[in-house]
Amino acid sequence: MTVLCTVNAIACAPVIRHGPASQPVTWPVYLGSPAHDRSATARIDATPQLAWHASPGREIRGAPAAGKGVLAVGTTDKLVVLLGTDSGQVLWDHRVSGTIRSGPLLTDSLVYVATEESPSGRVYALQMRTGKVAWDTKTGGVAAALSLTRDRLFAGTESGMVLALDPDTGGILWRRRLTGAVRAAPVPTSAGLVVITTSDSLYLLDPATGAVRHRSGAPGPVLATPAADSAHIYLGTVTGILAEVDPATLDTVWTRNLGAGIYGAPALARDTLFALTRTGLLVSVPLATPAAPHQVDLNLVAVAGPTPLANGVVVAAVGGVVRCVDPGTGAEHWRVTVPGRIDEPALVWEGRLILIGSRGQVVSYK
Repeated sequence: MTVLCTVNAIACAPVIRHGPASQPVTWPVYLGSPAHDRSATARIDATPQLAWHASPGREIRGAPAAGKGVLAVGTTDKLVVLLGTDSGQVLWDHRVSGTIRSGPLLTDSLVYVATEESPSGRVYALQMRTGKVAWDTKTGGVAAALSLTRDRLFAGTESGMVLALDPDTGGILWRRRLTGAVRAAPVPTSAGLVVITTSDSLYLLDPATGAVRHRSGAPGPVLATPAADSAHIYLGTVTGILAEVDPATLDTVWTRNLGAGIYGAPALARDTLFALTRTGLLVSVPLATPAAPHQVDLNLVAVAGPTPLANGVVVAAVGGVVRCVDPGTGAEHWRVTVPGRIDEPALVWEGRLILIGSRGQVVSYK
């Protein structure tokens, strides 16, 4: 009988899966890179076919973070989930203290995520292999994406507090109270840390101490994380202004009024800035001649930013229709449809088109 029970216990034991102990790809900022161009060298020439779909939670908010063979997402039912990109299989999940509005970040061995205030706003570091907590720190509610540099993890809270944490231990290195809530991720630049608040203010902070170096007015309310290169940041406002800002001085270099709100993050690829308005106007701004932007009306409603590819731009409508179009003519190369609302840009990663639907769906096409 003892042997039988032992055999039965073994047969009924849950399968234990793990993520990699370490992996070579990092995802340190929102959409993976300051320019939001992680998919810019990828090509999808024909209509991609469904490979798998997964439902890791009730609702996924925030963009996923991708590593080699893995994809991390956060859910409104307080779960951080690591999926395998080949099959969509759940490798692990971990319950945290509150709902997750912004997506995770990845290093070679850790997954970082932040929670909203109710019931407890915290930043977590989870082990890539098991999902176990490496550390967690009480910060206050965080709705904006985190930002990671070599020695700092930056978080901006709904109450206007910006914090720098030690990414290895979670210790708070400094905190700085600003006016207005932080809804867009802090942007690390060579000039310092740029933070935008809901008081329509731009701040330049010293990343080492949190001291305010400059403060300036923003060209309007900014909800989406700006795109950045080595010496510039590019932002869109919900009042329809697309702008370049000098991060060293916070001076506005140029603005373009697109006539409709910009709710998704702009993307910078091949010396061209791409933005998509809520009313479906796809705008391409050559950085060498920003006074001559090109516009194509795609006749859709969108809150997700565009995803530049090597052979087009992927745009996602709130109703779930995802199209790859020619940015010059608007001609459609292909389209797919996913269930539910789409709030985050498409991702093309490891040869797969990955989409996040609001009903808790992660959908992969190949």
